[in-house]
Amino acid sequence: MAKKTFYVVQPFVAGKRGSIRAGQPMEVRNAADAERIAERMSLVKLGAIAFSTDVEPESGDADPPVLIASFGQVPDGILEPA
Repeated sequence: MAKKTFYVVQPFVAGKRGSIRAGQPMEVRNAADAERIAERMSLVKLGAIAFSTDVEPESGDADPPVLIASFGQVPDGILEPA
């Protein structure tokens, strides 16, 4: 079966003692929506990123995420492998 591309917006909010923590991620329809929503979300949150990832639906195997856009304050290396 073919891979499905998921587009996600991940906001970031202020945590305790000045830390940055991830908010609730949101799946959107396409890359343009992801970038637009992330930019708007960064106006009311510390920051936001838009990214995509390709997933094999049957196995759940996912390719590494691909950054579409980043706005405001986000943790360094947020999409780099651990």
